[in-house]
Amino acid sequence: MSLIAIYEQMATQIREAVANNVWDFQVEPWAITTPSPPSIDMYRGEVTADDAAAFGATVEDMRSSELVVVRARVSTNDAEAMQDVLYALADPSDDHCLVQAIYDDATLNGRATDVHLVSDSGLTLVPSIDGATVHYGNVWRFLVIPAWS
Repeated sequence: MSLIAIYEQMATQIREAVANNVWDFQVEPWAITTPSPPSIDMYRGEVTADDAAAFGATVEDMRSSELVVVRARVSTNDAEAMQDVLYALADPSDDHCLVQAIYDDATLNGRATDVHLVSDSGLTLVPSIDGATVHYGNVWRFLVIPAWS
């Protein structure tokens, strides 16, 4: 089992959650440098002592864990409607909730032993790489314990 399998499964679960709506999401298991909003991408983060503490462990105990950053971005055109998209992704009672999509199968189809939401940025501005544009966004950080076989 590889780490990319974890990212691919997370993307699959998120795609399924956002499939039945009026928005056409670009969902990828890697960082998207030039997104076509609305988009959801993910990339590796750094496991910190605070992240490990969430599991009652030390950073040394968590060496095999993976911090997955999941980022949703929408355009700033039609600002209210686009923010509604982000609110739907963050709302546990909404069928499109991103966190719930991950927790629906916290084993990531057998690729993980546990997944834990570490943080949620809430609504934030996300500038493009070149700084020419900005998107509305939300960033979630998940600590994933891979099921190494």
